[in-house]
Amino acid sequence: MPAMRFLSIADSPADDDDVRIRKRVGVAAGIATVIAPLTLPLQAPGQQLAVPLGVALSIFSVANLAVLTQTRNFDRYVIALLASGLVFVPVGTFLGGGITGSSAGMVWAFLMPAYAIMALGPRRATPWFVAFLSIIAVMVIFDPRIREKVPLPPYLLVLAGQIQNTVIPLTIVFLLLRYTDLRRRAAEARIDELLTNAIPRTIATRMKRGETRIAESYPLATVLFADIVGFTPWAQQTAPDRVVELLDGLFTTFDDLTTRHGLEKIKTIGDAYMAVAGAPEPHPDQAIAAVELARDMIAAVTDVGSLTGVALQVRIGVATGPVVAGVIGRQRLQFDIWGDTVNLASRMESSGVPGRIHVSASLRAEIGDRCTFEPRTVDVKGLGRLETYLVA
Repeated sequence: MPAMRFLSIADSPADDDDVRIRKRVGVAAGIATVIAPLTLPLQAPGQQLAVPLGVALSIFSVANLAVLTQTRNFDRYVIALLASGLVFVPVGTFLGGGITGSSAGMVWAFLMPAYAIMALGPRRATPWFVAFLSIIAVMVIFDPRIREKVPLPPYLLVLAGQIQNTVIPLTIVFLLLRYTDLRRRAAEARIDELLTNAIPRTIATRMKRGETRIAESYPLATVLFADIVGFTPWAQQTAPDRVVELLDGLFTTFDDLTTRHGLEKIKTIGDAYMAVAGAPEPHPDQAIAAVELARDMIAAVTDVGSLTGVALQVRIGVATGPVVAGVIGRQRLQFDIWGDTVNLASRMESSGVPGRIHVSASLRAEIGDRCTFEPRTVDVKGLGRLETYLVA
């Protein structure tokens, strides 16, 4: 559409959506500045300066848009657009009989700081708010003299001018505020999405409420480690894009399964996947949930292997016990867990059997007879000989 093409005259390929919309709103404001001054002769009939002033500002606005088209210098364009209001608003108000005349411009003057906030940012908009207050002060100081020299226009003209010069600029301010609020809400939603993808939702909520240090002890949680067997040698002989594609698809499936079983993903390290049940939210049957997740992970790896032709297996270790959890980091937040239970679950994975679920005695005791187990005795690094179990 021609109108949309013209609104995009300041666009640059490097612009993001926010900057692009700011620029298009700025161009629309420039078009309004071409048209609005032409109404001044109607609002100040009989004033010899009304016609040349209105036409001059309209020509200036056209030139400003033309320069923007050639230079794409949006900051210069905005400053010129705002500066034109410093002249037009008080002069137009004086020609119309002052603040209570037919072309009162106090609300039009407020468009300068209002638009400056959106186009230039709050810090650079502050001087324009000071300029707005200065214009009002000048108009108030000179208003008595203007009222003496400019005859009062007819009532209907004053009424029409007051309505026009109040409703139109306030409508523009409303649209700017609405746009700004919609943009803010969209940005907050995106931040919330990114935050809850990095840390659990309940922890993200606490941080948004102002908590800066989150650390909790959980007397009973179930930790799961899964590692893709033979993935590293395969990855070294495979194109990088295929490696990433396979691992991304597999871990996306793991994410869905983790959510379905009520566990919380903690992190991935290479081709290893870590999740927990019972932290940060309690789980009514965390040990069984972790085992069911492990079974589905094994099935998912088998399915991926069948579809891709890559012979993959997964080794899974699970342990139950107390953990400590909290948020670490500032630039890249991470919810993590620590403790002997975490170390034990990691050892269950590393000393496990491909395609099987290797669990600690603590998890065996927690589940009881609801699963069938095969007892083992293994040497666990750092822990010595332990009685462990494979889930049948």
